[in-house]
Amino acid sequence: MKKWIYSFIIIVFAVFSLFVLRYLEPYLDRVNPLVEKQWSYAEVPFYKDAESKTREEIIEIQDYKNITSYDEEGNKNRYKLSFKGHDPSGQFVKIEHKGKYVFFIEYITKKEFERKVSK
Repeated sequence: MKKWIYSFIIIVFAVFSLFVLRYLEPYLDRVNPLVEKQWSYAEVPFYKDAESKTREEIIEIQDYKNITSYDEEGNKNRYKLSFKGHDPSGQFVKIEHKGKYVFFIEYITKKEFERKVSK
């Protein structure tokens, strides 16, 4: 009987730990001294006719999830970023982040994006 109780406790602890790590990873990156702050570049979904969308649709459009980013040398980052935007017509962003924790985004031109990523 004790084995079943110990096994159950271990399984509950493992599931809880995985849940915490999955959803708190960006916040853990923010305080992790081994992860460096850096700038990356990414292409995000954009909409030319944003004026015809409702406010709720624009807010939903600007919720970027699992965006592939590239570091300043043009190499693809090994993780994907999620963040909120503020310009539905912007297509390229410059991202200040530490691991998966995003501090700041800035919309840039296609020319600047290609210059940084296509090295």
